[in-house]
Amino acid sequence: MEQDTSEQTTKQAIKLKKEKVIKGIMCPSCGGALDLKEGLRTFNCNYCGTLLVTKGESGAIKYYVPKKVNRDDAIKKAKQWLGSGLAKAKGLQANSKIDEAFLTYIPYWRVSADVVGWVFGQEEKSTSNGTTYVDKEVKIQRTYDSTFPACDVAELGVRKINLEGDEILPVNFENLQQQGMVFNIISSEEETVKSAMDKFYSDSKKSASLSKVTFEHFDLVRNNVNVVYYPLWVIRYVYANRTYQVVVDGEDGMICYGKAPGSSLFRAIVGIYATAAGMFLATLFEIFKYSHGKTAFVIYIISLIAGIALMGWGYKKFRYGGEIEEGTGLVEDDKSTFSLVKDSGSITSFLGEGMGGVAKSAVASVAVGSIIGSLLSGDD
Repeated sequence: MEQDTSEQTTKQAIKLKKEKVIKGIMCPSCGGALDLKEGLRTFNCNYCGTLLVTKGESGAIKYYVPKKVNRDDAIKKAKQWLGSGLAKAKGLQANSKIDEAFLTYIPYWRVSADVVGWVFGQEEKSTSNGTTYVDKEVKIQRTYDSTFPACDVAELGVRKINLEGDEILPVNFENLQQQGMVFNIISSEEETVKSAMDKFYSDSKKSASLSKVTFEHFDLVRNNVNVVYYPLWVIRYVYANRTYQVVVDGEDGMICYGKAPGSSLFRAIVGIYATAAGMFLATLFEIFKYSHGKTAFVIYIISLIAGIALMGWGYKKFRYGGEIEEGTGLVEDDKSTFSLVKDSGSITSFLGEGMGGVAKSAVASVAVGSIIGSLLSGDD
């Protein structure tokens, strides 16, 4: 009997040695002691059942998305994009020459988490007697799954990717390097995760849509971070002795980023018509300003704002339409917000009671004159 017990103990010790069980790990959720087998990536806590992900010295787990679009198809997609739309230069597709096309695998941080919590505050409501505030509590439960570049993508312009429905496999660097150029990770995981979590918190808070917040509490659950190497075809072409670039998604063939010369004629037409339509809206209902009644005044304000917005949009198309940038990987920059009036007081003072008509006419004359001048002097 003693011999059987000794043999069983010996076998168990040999088994534990082979499996290299790591002891003394604590569950971050409940604090329970865990015994982990070396090489295990994901597991459930024996006490609370929380799904946990291990992370060793190699850092975050790395994956890749297999390439499904070949070189010829990527070039075809790029040429189709060059020939689409009115904003691009006339004859761009026919007069462009493909200079080079190569495959790259770009690393992206994939940060996912669930944000749960409560926001207490007041919601603003407008009534016939004025504005009132109603106490409200909002439960927050939102799921986030975002990607952030792990290397410098300034030249490529692809700041985000869409992994929905993609096949994601454990990375094989030898295989990737045989297919194309593999970029190294240079950004900080800690800083990226912190920035992502701040973004998740901010978005969750905004989703409550409360005018006044008196209390808020959020928790992060199922947070995870890993690296995904994504296939991108870089297509460079030459037009009018200048080199431009189109980046094609190597998984589904979408245009992630494309840069092309713009059409001067299109810019001029859009600028003129947008300015004219904006001036029409800004002045059409001005008579309501002197009418009695709240409804007439609201209509005037809406028309004025719509007219100014339309003129601003037309000016942006004219001013920045010399080069076209499009693609699914673009991310809007909040700092690039266009302002119709800069360093000249508010729009209300600029379009004031006394000088309203003169100021509007001056703005329209300058805008239309500059656009027509560019149309006459520019060539498409």
